[in-house]
Amino acid sequence: MKKIISTLFATTLMVAGVLGGSPVVYAEEEATPETWLQLSPTAVTVTLMGGDVLEGKADKCPKDVDGGCVMEVKNIGTKAFRYRVYASPYVVKGENYDLDFSESSSTSYTQISRWITFLAEDGSYAKEAEFAIEPGETQTIHYRIEVPEDVPGGAQYAVIWAQTIGSTTTGTGVQTISQAGMVVSGRTIGDTEQTSEIYEYSFDRFALSGPLTAKATIKNTGNTDFDAYYTYSAHTLFGKEIYTDQGSIATFPDTEYHVDLNWENPPLLGIFQVEFRVTGADTIKTETHIVVIMPIFVIVLLILLLTVAIVWIIIIIRKRKERKARTLV
Repeated sequence: MKKIISTLFATTLMVAGVLGGSPVVYAEEEATPETWLQLSPTAVTVTLMGGDVLEGKADKCPKDVDGGCVMEVKNIGTKAFRYRVYASPYVVKGENYDLDFSESSSTSYTQISRWITFLAEDGSYAKEAEFAIEPGETQTIHYRIEVPEDVPGGAQYAVIWAQTIGSTTTGTGVQTISQAGMVVSGRTIGDTEQTSEIYEYSFDRFALSGPLTAKATIKNTGNTDFDAYYTYSAHTLFGKEIYTDQGSIATFPDTEYHVDLNWENPPLLGIFQVEFRVTGADTIKTETHIVVIMPIFVIVLLILLLTVAIVWIIIIIRKRKERKARTLV
């Protein structure tokens, strides 16, 4: 899940031109902006317990980062500049994974953004800190997470930003502002609930032609993110697999996600055994049914053959009756 969140965050912000040190550029883009920073890592996971203070190499700080609760900012631009670091909510809205970092969109799952402070140059921790950095220099930024005693159960999400202060205008009139973010995912000890509901579940059992469809709706009813999985497979009546489609969906609390599958090019005619399985945390929905694909011309042909057979049977019965009548005479 951490990888999925990181990829989702990176992909979305790269489109916006603000992650991984990418500058926001106005007018024509130049090769190397004067102010350009990089931030690493791009995503971390911390463990949260009421009353804990996470800083430095504390046990509940990120395990895969050498310094624990730290991040690195690198100046890959051509000039020195000042930048600030701060935290904001990380809100994922809807099944299109729309991202929102505003305080007005904060939820019970983004409170961690309010618990994060940064070690400033004067040795104190503050909600926001400013630093100066030279070209090619890499700086280590220390952050602290003060977990309240009444921490809500489940997951917590925030983004730590590093953003250049002001903008730079080059000789060609280009203005650049550089910003990069690191996703912080928190997991609360003891009160995590991974639950889901699966409904609007159905798949085609008869069709005149392709494609065959299957659908389901998954709602994350828990208090943390998890991956939901789906599998659609078709076999012949003798057990040979002829089609399969499977995948996963990253789900976030209180959000619905739709599974819509299409078997675009099934055989023109056939009888298959189809299984459609959807798994979301503690809920599994699976059904197996016989699925028939029968084109209209085949149905018409069958009706004609059936009609001919019925007429033939009627004729045979009448002939037998006539023979019996003649024999009695």
